[in-house]
Amino acid sequence: MPRKLQSRTCPICLSDPAEVFCEVRGNDRLHTSASEAQLPGNTIVYRCKNCTLGWIDPVPSARELAGYYTSSYLGDVASTVEGFLAGQLQRSRSWKNELDKARLVERFVAGGRILDVGCGDGKFLWALDRRRWERSGIEAIGSAVSLVRSKLSDLSLVAGDVLSAQLPEESFDVVTLWHVLEHLPEPQKVIQRVRGLLAPGGWLFISLPNFESWQASIFRRHWYALDVPRHLYFFSPRSLRLLLTETGLTVVRNAFFSRRASFHQLKHSALNWSQSAFGSRFPYYCIKPILGIACLLENVTEGYGVLTTVARKAPNG
Repeated sequence: MPRKLQSRTCPICLSDPAEVFCEVRGNDRLHTSASEAQLPGNTIVYRCKNCTLGWIDPVPSARELAGYYTSSYLGDVASTVEGFLAGQLQRSRSWKNELDKARLVERFVAGGRILDVGCGDGKFLWALDRRRWERSGIEAIGSAVSLVRSKLSDLSLVAGDVLSAQLPEESFDVVTLWHVLEHLPEPQKVIQRVRGLLAPGGWLFISLPNFESWQASIFRRHWYALDVPRHLYFFSPRSLRLLLTETGLTVVRNAFFSRRASFHQLKHSALNWSQSAFGSRFPYYCIKPILGIACLLENVTEGYGVLTTVARKAPNG
């Protein structure tokens, strides 16, 4: 099936027409062989002039998109879980990121029923205090679910997606989507579904690449978090707030808290630029010493590469 061409009308605020943010062509970072490395044609990233939402055109079919979640992508999930069980994950940067997320959630909610949508290897749920949380997760990658179920049996896991999962309405005090929403073809429906799953007064935590970050503006098609075509949408604080507000949720806070994740993106964006523009890593090594300073400046200006938004459902539902 040919890939579907998107409209240039913004799917959230319905403004028209959008502007071209960049055009992406070349290799997919998760494909290593020469025969599979090229993206099938050029992919345009549009940006709404009004709410600054970004989206890709054309959109891969479901069959094509499945091909971009390669064995190396799935293998990372398996190795991470096995590393956790071997006691290695606690000492890793990845584990520290999960602790950051857990601490953020617990600033707002002391405990209760929590659902992690797109839970992957389950390490965020594992980072939560099991004495205070009744922990559940949804994951579309079946191999990840099987592995986590076999090793972390005290977690309640559902294989599939949040739109089709059989879960009771208003059954969770907290729902989290950590770097998930940008992968999904129908973000409005997902947020509507999540709102239905939240109990009155429940909390939603969303983390994703910040489309209004310094990194996105400077590196454009070299921005590491672009990750076309796995990322279908790109949200800014403005566009995410609009989506949540229209769905009946109130934004409580935008948190630009993860220096580690933001620096990781910045480093790889600079490396992408260096290799694409000069065919060499040498320019990257020349600017590498100042990347840490640039990351701190991002924090001061709230232009971080990673945006985390905290929202809440009204206490009266």
